[in-house]
Formats: sequence, structure tokens, C-alpha cells
Amino acid sequence: MLDQITHLFRLRTILEEGSLRRASEKLNVTQPALSRSLAQLESYFGQQLVERHARGVRATAFGERVLSISNRIERYWEIAEDELRSEVVEKKTLMRIGGGPVWRSGILSGVLSQLQQRFPDLVIELTTLVYGKTTQNLRDGQLDVAFTGVALEGGTSPGLERVKLTEVTNRVFAREDHPVFAERDSKGHIDPLRYLEYPWIVYSELPAYRAITEHAVAEHIGERPNIRFVCQNLLSVLTILQHSNALSVLPALAVNAISSPRLVPVPLQLEANTVDVGMVFRRELLDWEPVGVLLDLCRERFGTLA
Repeated sequence: MLDQITHLFRLRTILEEGSLRRASEKLNVTQPALSRSLAQLESYFGQQLVERHARGVRATAFGERVLSISNRIERYWEIAEDELRSEVVEKKTLMRIGGGPVWRSGILSGVLSQLQQRFPDLVIELTTLVYGKTTQNLRDGQLDVAFTGVALEGGTSPGLERVKLTEVTNRVFAREDHPVFAERDSKGHIDPLRYLEYPWIVYSELPAYRAITEHAVAEHIGERPNIRFVCQNLLSVLTILQHSNALSVLPALAVNAISSPRLVPVPLQLEANTVDVGMVFRRELLDWEPVGVLLDLCRERFGTLA
């Protein structure tokens, strides 16, 4: 088994470098030795793993699958090694967590602080999810846990556990003392045309919010809103809303911690804008205690929704 793992790690370096020569230099292993490792793997799996081209080598489709699994094996080994060594010497363990912009805006702060208190030797690395690559990064072991929409891109993934924690509803927000609220009639409604009198912010870090602002909002107010800000940073969007007469479509979770002035929804309902969100991780990591505790803390924080 250890021989196979060595061969797999050599394969990864060959594919990362795109050349047996460069892989040989990086690993300080002879090219014939790398060729033998490659041949033994192809014989073992009964399929070709690499194909040669003018500038070196690249993975076949099956080679990509083997590479993904070998990355995952390495991550499992890192976790196991950290746990075993921590019983003998002081050794910190790394947990790689990816979060979408709403999660990184402060929603996870309390949960992650509690997790670190439970596991003092745990180093929590909170990173930005790469749009369109979350599923692959989880499979490859580049991420241990992702906080995002439960319906990930890439279709079904049998090896991934998806736990719904809550729902995110997109609403149009303004500061609580925004002049638009003075336009409400006796039933609390606002003439949709009034929304055209104010500047709008497009929150652009996630492409969906531009489409919602330009199309879903336009359907309700009869014209395209008066877009005057396009901003990628969520914190900047929230700050501009607090200090201006602007309006913006945002996920409701993103504004919960905002105060002085608070951001509140205007009475403009957007249809079909609720998304299930939660925690996604490789199923095998349920046996890793920090993941189980993190899941329990999240369920306590958000409640378990059916």
C-alpha cells in the first residue's frame, strides 16, 4: 500500500510539472524511477494515466480522477498524522474552511471561536470559495468544509455530505431612516415608481445579484433601477447603504449584525429568491471530531430545518 501511495504522489508531481524532467528535478528522483512508478500505476489500474504532447505530459480523464483521489488521500494522511503526533508532541492541526461572502461577513465568527476553544491546537483557515470550483476543491482535499448553497454546482456528489442549516432570502434593503419609507400608504405599500428616484447598488461579488437587480427588480417597478454603484465588497455595500439614500438587493443574513443605523427591507417583494444554505464536507470527515463538533455548533446556532 505504501508503495502505491509513493507512486501516486509521484504521479501528482509529474502532472503538476507537466514534464518527467521537471518532476525529476523537483523530487530529486531519476526519470527512469518516475517512469517505473507511472508504468506500475497504469498496470495496476489497467488504464492510461498520462498522454504525451509536444511540451510534455498531461493527464487523461482517468488520470485526473486518480489525481483527485490521491490529493484526498494526502489530506487524510495529514489529518491522521496531526492527530497521532499531537498525542506525543505539541502539534497543531489545520482545518480548511471555505465560505461564501455572506458567511465570511461575520456569521461564522462565534461558531469558529467556539470551535477553536474546544480544540486549542486547531488552526482554522477561513478562505474565499472559488466560484464554480467548490465541489472539486472539496473532493480534492483543498477544502475540508464549505459553507455555501446546499445545491452546489457540479450536480450530485455521492462522497459529499450536505447539511442544510438555514435559508437565505434576497430582499431589497435600505437604512432604517431612508426617505423612501415616508412614501408608505395606509397599507404600508410604496408606489413602485418611487424606487426609481433613488440610486441603487449592485453587489457584484456573486453574479446572481446583478441579474436580480437588473431584471427581477425591474419587473416589479416597471423600469430598470437607477444603478449608480457596482461594488464587489460586501462590507463596502453595507457601509454605503448606511450612509446614503441607496437601495440594494442583498441576502437577509448579510445585514443581521448591522446597526446604527440598521438596514431593513423595503416593501418590495422579490419572487423565488430563497436559497437553502449550509455546510458541505466529505462524508469520511464525519469521523474527524472537529468536523462533528463544528456541525453540532452550527446546528445549535442556526437550528435544524427540515
